[in-house]
Amino acid sequence: MALSPNDIKPDKFYTVEEVGKLLSLSGQTVRNILRKGKLSGKKIGRRWHVKGLSLIRYIES
Repeated sequence: MALSPNDIKPDKFYTVEEVGKLLSLSGQTVRNILRKGKLSGKKIGRRWHVKGLSLIRYIES
């Protein structure tokens, strides 16, 4: 089943693991994308959190 931006809640914060499952990527690959700034997220402590709206924009780009 293909991922649609409609499946993502814009106001929810997703963990690296959740983003990885949604995009079929490993957690390390998601972290690399976040570090490079291709996907915007917030680092709270040692964990990354990605807002759904940022994830939708990344998918559509």
